Amino acid sequence: MAHCSNRLPVALLAIALLPSACDSAVPTPSASTRPAVLNTPPAASTAVRPASASVRATAVGSIPGNFAYIEGSPGRDVTLWLVDLSGARPPATVAQWTLGSHTWAASRDGKTIVVAAPGAHSIVALHLVRPLTGEATVLYEGPSDARAFFQRLSPDGKRFAFSLGRAAGWDGLWVGDVSDGTVRQLLPQPIPRDPTSGSVFPISWSDDGNWLTYSAADESDLGAGPKIFAHNVVDGRRVVVGKGSLVSWREQEPRLLVATNGGSGSQGAFGATLYTFDLSQQRRAELFSFDPRVTAVAWNPARDEFAYLLETTGCSYHATVWVSTARGPARRVGSVDSAEDAWWSSDGATIYALARGVGTDAVVLDATSGREVAKIPNGGPAQSCT
Repeated sequence: MAHCSNRLPVALLAIALLPSACDSAVPTPSASTRPAVLNTPPAASTAVRPASASVRATAVGSIPGNFAYIEGSPGRDVTLWLVDLSGARPPATVAQWTLGSHTWAASRDGKTIVVAAPGAHSIVALHLVRPLTGEATVLYEGPSDARAFFQRLSPDGKRFAFSLGRAAGWDGLWVGDVSDGTVRQLLPQPIPRDPTSGSVFPISWSDDGNWLTYSAADESDLGAGPKIFAHNVVDGRRVVVGKGSLVSWREQEPRLLVATNGGSGSQGAFGATLYTFDLSQQRRAELFSFDPRVTAVAWNPARDEFAYLLETTGCSYHATVWVSTARGPARRVGSVDSAEDAWWSSDGATIYALARGVGTDAVVLDATSGREVAKIPNGGPAQSCT
């Protein structure tokens, strides 16, 4: 499966390219002045896209049955690696670009990748990478002041979503069709009457690519801060899920696993809570609270259980891997204590973890046994606390 984290890219270096004021303080264009469509879609789905000059792609020939995409990003320069989780072949470079970390998203089969990188005409555009052929093209190119961020790709690789920044402020949430690059605005940026509302940004897609979760202010509950919404991009249904920052989808109910950090647990603002959400019944069931926070969540694709990363010291990259069912109890997996992310194999039999290596290197591990699967050069900063 493709490893593509849905965590908020708080370390994104490209944030420096956003409007200079804080999100909540940036004046947002009103509905009457906001453009209805910011790019010019191709006339037909068969239109030829321009080649991307910002993203250098490399053909990999084939994608292993059990794989992950892992980025190496010592700074602004990003290298995306294809990792064969069987260990049969070494990691291979798939794409390189300059903008910052967490600026990519991949489909479940690994054949489609969307990258946010500098555009030919806009400040930040979206680029389409086909790793099997090594082709990189422009997927979305907005006006000259456009900044396309928080890119998310549906598991089937057919739809994409992103937040759009403009010189005057954020311009809401947009969704598009990968086949031809056409886009439409799914949600306008709410006028920030509430200073805690922040920007609107996508988090993750459902397995069938029909539902998108995103974070936005709840205009019926201003003052409460942003909440997670589930929005059906086909029929327009919109459901309030609740507070949270991490979301994992599955096909059966409850479909959503959500983690919210802050305000729970004995450490107050540093606590975290996990809950499930039944989309058909619009019902939430709170599971557990932790200290100090949860940094990743993932349903098992084959069994009724989930994995999560738990930071117990408040120190970045000092997280342990845990598995639980909704009924509990939770059990720790292996002895990894410096995990940055964790995910299941496609059959749900194995949990892999991305952990700190030596210096700036990172390693992919079998979380249960601790066996090293691959080494990622410049996978992240050296550990800064103990």
